[in-house]
Amino acid sequence: MSDTYAGFIDASFLRAEGAKAIGQSPKAVRPDAQAVVSWCRFLARQEALDQTFLRAYWYDSAFDPSHYNYGGQRSFFDAIALTPGLQLRLGHIAEGLSPLEQPIRRALESTAAGLGVDPEELLTEFDRHWTFRPTRQQKGVDTLIALDMVRLAGRSVCATMVLVAGDRDFAEVVRASQDFGTRVLVATPKRSSLSREVAQLADDVIDISEDEIRRMLTPRPMHSGPG
Repeated sequence: MSDTYAGFIDASFLRAEGAKAIGQSPKAVRPDAQAVVSWCRFLARQEALDQTFLRAYWYDSAFDPSHYNYGGQRSFFDAIALTPGLQLRLGHIAEGLSPLEQPIRRALESTAAGLGVDPEELLTEFDRHWTFRPTRQQKGVDTLIALDMVRLAGRSVCATMVLVAGDRDFAEVVRASQDFGTRVLVATPKRSSLSREVAQLADDVIDISEDEIRRMLTPRPMHSGPG
């Protein structure tokens, strides 16, 4: 077994839960890659791992190249990929209709009919003043984390894995990695954000302090695309 440890960072989890922990909106901040790597390196002393830091794996989701936000987001990811000690792994963002769009349009059509107004004219006028924001979901990120952790554990690449994520779907990933003899620590800004199954299976839970979160989450430029 190797005497190294590695970090597995779900950037969306870190942003969402970290922002809550410091009283910020997730939309107002984004993770700083260099600060995250520095935190990972510091764990050797903080957690008395007595092991060498291998690298951090950073997981996030990207827009399709045809999306209007792709260029700005790509620049952000390119900068992350150049961070020493970090490997970027990307899933994709799937966009869908707002769950409110169809009910509201049906309500407008019914209202127009009740008032004796042409529904098409009312909807056309409505569209001039209102745009529904699409829903966005990251796809493939959990799968990438799971595959990487189990693959590296199976090859005894590192003795310890530090997972920054908390969804219950990771419970079996933690268990499978441990079955190969790898120690799995789970780190979180808020313990309440961890599923019970993940918290119980983890070899230990690391609390990310507010000071550490403030270093890892920086204000997001207002002009930037999602990152």
